[in-house]
Amino acid sequence: MPEIQFQNYDNSALDAYCAQLRESHPANNRLLLIQIPQVILGSFNREIALARGYYAFPPTGLQYLFEAIKHRGLEVRILDLNYELLKRVFEDPEFDHNDWPILLEEEMERFDPGTVGVSCLFDMGIGPMIEVMKRVRSRGRSVVIAGGVIATYECESLLSRSLAHFVVRGEGENKLNFLLDKLAQREPCCAEVPGIWFNDGSLHESSGPPDMVMVHGNLIDSYALVPIETYKEYGSLNPYSRQTDALGYPFAAIQFSRGCRAECTFCAVRDFMGKGVRCRSVDDVMAEIEFLCHSKGVRHFEWLDDDLLFYRHEIKELFRRIIDKGLDIRWSANNGLIASSVDEEMLDLIQRSGCVGYKIGIETGNEEMLRKVKKPGKHSKFLHFSRMLKSYPRPFVGGNFIVGLPGETFGQMMDSFRFAIEMELDWAAFTVCQVIRGASAFSDSGEYFEHQMKTDGAHTANFIPVRESATGLVNTDARVKHNMAVFSLSAAEVPSADQVKEIWFAFNIIVNYISNKNLQPDGDPHKFIAWVETARRAYPSNPYMLLFMAVGHRLLGNDTTAQELLLSAKACADDDYWRERFAAFRLDMLLNDFPVSSETAYVFLDTLRQNVLGQVNEWMALPRGEYPVGHERAMDEVGSFVECH
Repeated sequence: MPEIQFQNYDNSALDAYCAQLRESHPANNRLLLIQIPQVILGSFNREIALARGYYAFPPTGLQYLFEAIKHRGLEVRILDLNYELLKRVFEDPEFDHNDWPILLEEEMERFDPGTVGVSCLFDMGIGPMIEVMKRVRSRGRSVVIAGGVIATYECESLLSRSLAHFVVRGEGENKLNFLLDKLAQREPCCAEVPGIWFNDGSLHESSGPPDMVMVHGNLIDSYALVPIETYKEYGSLNPYSRQTDALGYPFAAIQFSRGCRAECTFCAVRDFMGKGVRCRSVDDVMAEIEFLCHSKGVRHFEWLDDDLLFYRHEIKELFRRIIDKGLDIRWSANNGLIASSVDEEMLDLIQRSGCVGYKIGIETGNEEMLRKVKKPGKHSKFLHFSRMLKSYPRPFVGGNFIVGLPGETFGQMMDSFRFAIEMELDWAAFTVCQVIRGASAFSDSGEYFEHQMKTDGAHTANFIPVRESATGLVNTDARVKHNMAVFSLSAAEVPSADQVKEIWFAFNIIVNYISNKNLQPDGDPHKFIAWVETARRAYPSNPYMLLFMAVGHRLLGNDTTAQELLLSAKACADDDYWRERFAAFRLDMLLNDFPVSSETAYVFLDTLRQNVLGQVNEWMALPRGEYPVGHERAMDEVGSFVECH
């Protein structure tokens, strides 16, 4: 390795500012790293929390920071406020989730840290992040360092409001080491780095050569600070982890690589982490997996990678090692894999190494939009991938689709609707496009970001509309088109934000329920039931989930369970909101005249599917990219429904 050269850059302003802080904030060798709540506090629902329906991702990013600085001899603690909030809700029936800052105050009183690091990834965490920094700063005893995605892109705002002493932009391992050297006034142990911002009356950035964090090692030591074995008691990672959780096993997040080969315009990974993909060694990852498996009882692993399969040779070797060692584990990759890296050998290794499911990033069914967002992949390759899946049926495979991309017309969204059906995956994960800092598609959204910071993120939309309210209802402007009427939108129209939510609702219920391949004669109802049952923890009163689970059990001959679920569906659907929704999609007939056998259920579903898709047959009959004539008309007339009992 070449010798590291120090003092090549002028960091005199940083030296002076750190000297001031040493006078006003005497160091005490204690460092507290904080992960803020991940739940949407404004729509928090205790019932969902007690069903472990909320995310409980471990603080993996903070664990990497700990591993990077553990040689320094500091006393470090990790405070995961999301975990502590969910835990307190379970333990104390009287606890109000809005009182979560008490958990911070308690830890600050116990630990009295000299330095506090706060991290936040998404807009929904802006409010809690600001609240944490305000409370820590008000004590006047800790140096505050902010990091993560929000801090990276809101550096000036955080510093001008005196919420943090320092803001670290981008990956933090090298920057935190360099900054701790400066704060302690010790001989430098690492090279100067840019990306450390501070305000001593003027805004400054540290100086140094371009910083790139090379990932290596493992997180084994950091688990002394994170009770990973109990995370599953208070939350989950996604429906994949809930399936393993049902067996009583803990889960963990794991990462093989950082970065992504793609430069999708709606994503900020490349801007935040830089170009290219860096991976850990197979030995390091295997050591971490085996430690968690044997020492912590973990049986489910969720890959956090944005491009897990980039290093195809290495990831195949990792899967082979898992298989050869006979590890009794399960894993999933909900972030999405890049289909171009998947071949027959990869699919075989994925299935045999314990994969329970993964998503494929498709994003859009429209060729023009696919090029516009710079998504790597072709629709012909996606279809080839779906055909290969028929020989590897065990994992539950979904496709990630986004509606409401910048400038996306309804006609282009309909191409995604049709392609989702054509792909015949186990699930089409439709999400609503979110405005993301650092993503090139939103470079002109400064006013929106400014508003988010001024309101402490109070009006953040969710990528899944039903998560925006505690009741799980999609509440939109009455002036937009609802239910089946969305299909009368003009192909050239760029729908409003409220209209996109209604489009999401219609696409989701038609593609994933009415047209789900696992509820058809050649499908596997077990896969459908397992997914919806675990997904339903986050939506306990959703009646169409209950209704279609009842159908799945009827197809399997589980008549008692089917009847119980049907009764629950009827109870949850007994209000004006759901009666209107059910009638629009003809689910009221399924609810009130439920099939008496698997045979009649298949016939009923086929007729329902033909009826609903028949109402948009002008769209369905044309190749993607072509739009029907006359589709702008209002859809007042609904096709006839053939009863089949």
